[in-house]
Order: sequence, then C-alpha cells, then structure tokens
Amino acid sequence: MNFTTKKRPRKDAWRTLQNELDEREKLEEENAVKLKKLDKLKARVCIEEEPNAEARHAYLDFEIGRRMGRDPLLTRGRLIVELFDDIMPRTVDTFVDLLTKEHEPTYRGSQVSKIYPGFHCVAGDRDQRMEGVSSHQRENVYSRVEQEANWSLPHLNPGVLSLQDLRSSRFQITFRKAEELDGWHAVFGKVVYGFDLLKIISEQGNTNGEPKQPVVITGGGAIPSGTHPREFLKKLEQPEDPEAHGYNKKVMRYSSTYRHTGLIGH
Repeated sequence: MNFTTKKRPRKDAWRTLQNELDEREKLEEENAVKLKKLDKLKARVCIEEEPNAEARHAYLDFEIGRRMGRDPLLTRGRLIVELFDDIMPRTVDTFVDLLTKEHEPTYRGSQVSKIYPGFHCVAGDRDQRMEGVSSHQRENVYSRVEQEANWSLPHLNPGVLSLQDLRSSRFQITFRKAEELDGWHAVFGKVVYGFDLLKIISEQGNTNGEPKQPVVITGGGAIPSGTHPREFLKKLEQPEDPEAHGYNKKVMRYSSTYRHTGLIGH
C-alpha cells in the first residue's frame, strides 16, 4: 500500500464551509433575538421614575402590629403594584380577584408568614389568619401557571412580585435584587409605589424568617384602567413614639417588701 502525508482535496469543501458559516450566522441571529427579548423583559421589572398609566395596577393595604390594648400601636400603609397581564393574564386575574373578594377565597386577613430582612417576604398565606377571621380548608387557586409563566423574567430589583409555588396562593415580594430566585418563581408584577412601607416590612423579620410582629393584608383591589396609580396613593400611618413625649417611660418602682415589683405603666 502507498502511504502519503499529502492532503487529499475534499470534494465540496467550499460548500461544506459555506454551510457551516451559514449555520453560525443563523445561530448568532437567534442569540441576538433572544438577548433583545431578555432586555425587554428586564426593562419590565426595572424601577421607573414614572409608572405606565396604561398598564394594569392594583393596591394592597397592610397592617403591622398586634391589636392589643386600648390604643394598639399599628402601622398601616399601601403598596401599589403593576401587574403583567400580557405575560400571565390568568394569574393576574386570579390575584386581583383574591384582593377584591371579601369572602373566601380572599387575601383579606391573610398574614405575611415569612420575612427575611433585606431579602424577601412571603405573603398571601391564607392558612394563617388575623384574629376574628374564619379559616377554611385552602384550595389551589392558581391554575395553569406552568403553561403561561415566563421563567425568563428576573428578580432584578426590590419590589418584584412572584409566586411562591404552584400549589398555594402564597406570593413573595423582594427587598433587593434576588438572582437566586430567577427561574424558580414565576414573576407577575412589581411595586411602583410604597417602598417606604416595604422597608418597614423588611425590618419586621428575623434571620430565620419568623416575623417579629404580625403583618396582615387588610384589603386591596384593582385600579380602574385609565386611572393613574398616583391617585390611589395613601399616606403611611405610623404610631407616635410614647417616650418621645416624656410619658410611659419604663421606670423601676421600689418597695420595702420587694425591691422590684414591676414597671410603671405596665
């Protein structure tokens, strides 16, 4: 047999090379389209200076504190959110219905069950209710989330709303950019007003997620189309500091029988 190191000319070599170049160019074009779509999705969850008045909006009223005593120290505020009904229409409709209804199934009276300071909170837990609200067996209120969810929407900024899971009514709100949640939780909205309240909610949590005091959704609803969400703004109501006025200070009381019998004002 005759062996040679001389390269033999391949048939249709230029045609093969041209096909490879065409495939590479086609792949680059597809990647460019994907990156363009991803940039549009990132723009949807970005914090805007002026909210889009044409988008769909809703509001959530929160109450922070325990209803104890004659004058309970309660903090009340409102979050106004933009909902992505063009991406997850069925989920958004269900979310608004749960905010609007006064009877089951509803978000009214449900607690924020987990608060991780500076990370996110889990709200809409209908198994944990405020005092005086009846509790019933919960059902899966969201349906076909997997079919309509866009898992490419990132948790890019504080105030991003996403579903906690696909089996309950719980949802979560981020307190910062949370890339670790991307691809695991379906994003369906973002906060446009009420970041001062969001900061207070974040301060009510512990490292293990247990709230320091109850945080409850007391109401909510949809904002009519064509109405600017600014018109539904509500001032944050915070209790006054009792010690700032010089009363109700914790001063130890002395007794000849017992050195410390308690605290004045308690």
